[in-house]
Amino acid sequence: MSSEVNWVLDQLGDVVESVAEDYSLESGDPVNVIRVNRTDSEVYDGSDPNDMTEPLHKRKEDLERGVFIGARLADRDPTPVGTEYDHRLEAVVSLRIEGLTTRGGNYGHVDPAGENGVPFDVLTRRVRRTLLESRSYPDTGTPYTAYHDHVFTNEASLSAAYRDFYHYEIDIALRGYEELP
Repeated sequence: MSSEVNWVLDQLGDVVESVAEDYSLESGDPVNVIRVNRTDSEVYDGSDPNDMTEPLHKRKEDLERGVFIGARLADRDPTPVGTEYDHRLEAVVSLRIEGLTTRGGNYGHVDPAGENGVPFDVLTRRVRRTLLESRSYPDTGTPYTAYHDHVFTNEASLSAAYRDFYHYEIDIALRGYEELP
């Protein structure tokens, strides 16, 4: 797993906890928000794999366990800058949030009313806000390389394309510099 993906998933730990505290299912169980490294389908918070590359309708059983937030490194682009051999660095982490409607408390963990699950728009706002409030950046693990900011790109809510499924995607572009000798 890349340091950039780790950083994004680490930042979202507070979202996992706050949703579990603030929302419950009809059974009284807390809403599960499960973080997934989409590069290797490993669940960040446990040991069950989850292949987020499969279409939503084929993963209905998985989505009955919780709302999934998956991240993967989509692109890493070092671009030469200046007269020395330095690079402007941009790493893009693709983030996907997926959930299934509760439909009367019988299936997933998303409920627009917030009575038997988390409202999907509340969850996406918490994710966005948590990442925007972050004022630290991942350690690249490479000497003389550091990120200095991040921006959101390609934000899209694709929920309207599905009846019972909720789907939201956003790219987080981490920007920085690499000083070469």
